[in-house]
Amino acid sequence: MINKRYLLIAVALMLSLAGFEKFALAPRTEELRERLETAYKALNKDEQFIQNAGATEKNAAGAADELKKLEERLIREKTEFLATARLQDEVSGLAERAGLRMLTIRPLPAVKTGDFNAVSVYYEGNGTIKQLSDFLSRLETASLLVKIDKLGLTITSMQNHRELKFKIQVSGLARS
Repeated sequence: MINKRYLLIAVALMLSLAGFEKFALAPRTEELRERLETAYKALNKDEQFIQNAGATEKNAAGAADELKKLEERLIREKTEFLATARLQDEVSGLAERAGLRMLTIRPLPAVKTGDFNAVSVYYEGNGTIKQLSDFLSRLETASLLVKIDKLGLTITSMQNHRELKFKIQVSGLARS
């Protein structure tokens, strides 16, 4: 009889523990699980944000380095006249190395663009398509940062169609 009593007490204790867990602990456990899930998602979002911020910093540093390299290629002369002369000298040298014959060289008025002056030079000359191609590739890799504003080509004579006449306007940037 004592064994039955202990057995009934043990069963009643187990039933009361199961009821307590189901009705008292289960709702709190579910609420805690939902909170943990929400916090985990927020943590993942923050982690992605931090990783993207690192990528943005790398991109900004890369852009700053690229800007420094471009600033090194600007025309450094102090006045518009000297900047135009420097551009004219640079482009004339490139044309001479490419084998082009220059007929006309004319500086154009400088244009103020923010903190910079855009200085331009107009050239007319003749040469072959290969010489002109060589000149354009040299312009692209020149020590100065230059831009071709206008380029025109014409055949000078039908008997000698290899000889071209070109007109080109080249500009560069100088700090003002």
